[in-house]
Amino acid sequence: MGSTGVGKSSFIQNSVPQDLHTQVQVGHGLQSKTSEVQPVCWVTEDGTSVKLVDTPGFDDSRAGLTDAEVLKMIATFLTNEYQGKKSRLTGLIYVHRISDTRVGKTSQRNLRMFQKLCGDESLKNVVIVTTMWDMVTPEDGLRREQELMSNNSPFKPLLDKEAIMRRHDRTPNSAADIVNYLLEKSPTTAQIVREIAEEGRALEYTTAGTELNREIRVEMEALKAEMHRMRTYFAEERQRMDQERQRELAEERQRMNQELQNKLTEERQRMDQERQEERQRMDRTMAKLLMELDELKRGITVNDPPPIYEPTNDFPAPETKCTKNCSKLLGVVKKHISTLAIDHSDIAGSVVSCTIDFADAVEKSVKGIQDGLPTLRLALASQDVYLVQQFMKMDPHPKTFTQGTWTKARYDMETVTKNIQAILSLYPEPGVLPKFLNVAEGPKRFNALNEILVSTRKVLTDMEIMVLWWIRVISAIRYMEDTAPHVREAGFADSTIMVALPRIIRALDAYCNGYAKCPGDLHKIALGISL
Repeated sequence: MGSTGVGKSSFIQNSVPQDLHTQVQVGHGLQSKTSEVQPVCWVTEDGTSVKLVDTPGFDDSRAGLTDAEVLKMIATFLTNEYQGKKSRLTGLIYVHRISDTRVGKTSQRNLRMFQKLCGDESLKNVVIVTTMWDMVTPEDGLRREQELMSNNSPFKPLLDKEAIMRRHDRTPNSAADIVNYLLEKSPTTAQIVREIAEEGRALEYTTAGTELNREIRVEMEALKAEMHRMRTYFAEERQRMDQERQRELAEERQRMNQELQNKLTEERQRMDQERQEERQRMDRTMAKLLMELDELKRGITVNDPPPIYEPTNDFPAPETKCTKNCSKLLGVVKKHISTLAIDHSDIAGSVVSCTIDFADAVEKSVKGIQDGLPTLRLALASQDVYLVQQFMKMDPHPKTFTQGTWTKARYDMETVTKNIQAILSLYPEPGVLPKFLNVAEGPKRFNALNEILVSTRKVLTDMEIMVLWWIRVISAIRYMEDTAPHVREAGFADSTIMVALPRIIRALDAYCNGYAKCPGDLHKIALGISL
């Protein structure tokens, strides 16, 4: 038993023989894979019949599976397995992540339900198994393990009743040691089984059922109190806003004329600036269209060889400041996460989400290019135009996929930057706060948002540089793509494609070397931010 995602199914898969692995569903995300009680049976080398049972957590992530249903499933299974005084239950395993920095409310709830299901008499047959040791350093792991066994830990009552704590390192030997330890124990009867099978209690009147009933009622009372608080708050807030509005209307009449004049002046200036910027953008677009039209008018010459490739058109290795500035941006968000938690948690979430999406996209683009580079290297070594054409047929093609990746990342970061600017615009000037912000917290939030804005702008600048870099590389790839049909089927030593191909390979190599570690580094930092 244990919370969702702590590694219960993985532990069972490490415990059973190789041919039974397919019977165990193991999840690799935040969603639970175990939706029902799942027993797995096998016979050990010494003839012992073993049944290891996987159960869903009381915090199951799927909609519709309630804690009451989980309790009912576990109680039904244990009761059906019970054979009077000849109980076959030799051990109970509670799984907990050592990577958790603290035992949260959800984990504490699972632990309480586990303790109520077992009862004090069965705790001597309990092993508390800690997992995810590869997610922490040895020093942090040892410190957390000692904290779990300390007097203030929720695990201490179980340990005082002869339960033990063991580590599981994702290996079959580690799992086997824990299972074999429990097989040496005398059978026990879980408290919920004694209460249902021997005392004839209904599920809701068992110790575990009573505990779940109590927690449900506590949550209901808390929800009712919160609803009452919200109704009171909104009623008071509406009254306050009405009074404030009346006062503001009276003041507004006195300054309306002057403010209206100021706003009209500002609006005219803004419109003039926007008109000038739009005119410049249209001039650039027109120049580009005229250049394309001129290129179209030139047409093509059938069977003529392509123009000589410019030897000077090389591609320096791409700057990797984007990775460093993304890391700094996440660090700034982590620094101010508590300050933004009340009013601007969505900004922190947007920054983290945008950065993770960027990391995932870069990871896919690097993988795609790495898949295509061997073909280009072999084409260069063998001077085989067929291999060049094979590279052009890759799906998704590195040239379009990667440029799209960076363009999308730039657009997303630009959106986040504009959202932050929009929030900061609510502040008339630094240090002067709008009335809806708390006087004490306002400056901190303003400074936090401003510092994040500076970081997003740096990242946006870096992304713009990389988009421009990719335009040059892709232009060369397109040149090679256009040249390939003019080259004979085998060998192109005299062709200008020999000039372009080495430069393209060096450029793609530089990109992979510069950004291969980027996704992992950004994911690691993002995981450390608690939103």
